[in-house]
Amino acid sequence: MNNIFEKLTKRFVPNTIESTRIYRSKIGKLQGWISVFVNSILFIIKFFIGLMINSISLIADAIHTLSDVISSSVVIWGFHEAEKPADVEHPYGHGRIEYIATLIIAILLFVAGIEFFKASIQRINNPAVVKSEWWMVIILLATIVIKEIIARYAEFLSAKIASGTLRADAWHHRSDAISSFLVIGAMIGGKFGYYAVDGWAGLGVAFFLIYMGYIIAREAIDDLIGKPPSEEEVEKIRQIVTLLDGVLGAHDIIIHSYGKDQFVSMHIEINANETPERAHDIAEYVEDVLTEKLGVEPTVHMDPVHPDNPKVLEVTNYLNENWIKDGRITDIHDIRIVETDEHKVILFGINIEQTMLKKQIAACCKELESAVEKEFQGYKVNIKVSPLHRF
Repeated sequence: MNNIFEKLTKRFVPNTIESTRIYRSKIGKLQGWISVFVNSILFIIKFFIGLMINSISLIADAIHTLSDVISSSVVIWGFHEAEKPADVEHPYGHGRIEYIATLIIAILLFVAGIEFFKASIQRINNPAVVKSEWWMVIILLATIVIKEIIARYAEFLSAKIASGTLRADAWHHRSDAISSFLVIGAMIGGKFGYYAVDGWAGLGVAFFLIYMGYIIAREAIDDLIGKPPSEEEVEKIRQIVTLLDGVLGAHDIIIHSYGKDQFVSMHIEINANETPERAHDIAEYVEDVLTEKLGVEPTVHMDPVHPDNPKVLEVTNYLNENWIKDGRITDIHDIRIVETDEHKVILFGINIEQTMLKKQIAACCKELESAVEKEFQGYKVNIKVSPLHRF
């Protein structure tokens, strides 16, 4: 089916030379308009049949479909706004409007669920006669197939452009299909005189709407607040950078996402013996490569180290053999040695496991500090712990 989806997408949105932001916008709006068109027709069919047979569950399902029309309109709006380039008031672009669109979809689902929860309780307490025909059941089965196809297409496009909004829209369509199954059960039950089933089916639809609204809202809020990047994203950046000439290591990677646009900052270790001009060239080279390969906007900070210093090598080997596999520590970097007549200090930085509490971090540092000072007597140890948002 993905081959059909790919051909359909290329038919309406051909691959042309344009920015990622514009291409994503076209893909998102394509899915939005398809959803608006199909769901408008399905809403009319469901609502008309629901009125004919006086079914609260089917009318609820019709309104659910109508909410798909509204949410798809929000998707179109969100991608249209996200398409706008950066300006003075929004220097990082408008990509996060996509998250707001996702949140609006979630709120629509949640509100619709609450309303039909109340209506379904009333129908359970006061059952009404619901008599349907088999042709109505067949039509509803056909709408389920159509909704599932639209949901799968939205998932396909979501994977194509990495869009949380389209993923949310896909689940909105799928939740409509699932709720229609409940309605079919109620319609069949009504044919055999079990009219209360209609209210219970409506209650099931309401719970599903509320649940999906909660799940989608939680993801949208996480994106708006700023959730951590995936381990794959961080390691991909680290692997690209550490293979470049002149780079000895990479750490304290920070990724800010604004829709598809990403801003990356990081520290790279370079040999302290490099000239300032050479160090600057290395940093610019790293930024150029990241932009070319990942399409991100990078900022690079340089940390000069002395990899050939015998004491640095000794400390590095000790830490790698004894501490790098410690589950609390995810990275050790910037190992330096200060030796003067008055001071002998070993300095290095660490990244820690994300779920650790402050007292656990303090205990880990104290334990590590004591172990290193015991191994390298006469030296003081200075450990810098990177914040949780650095990887």
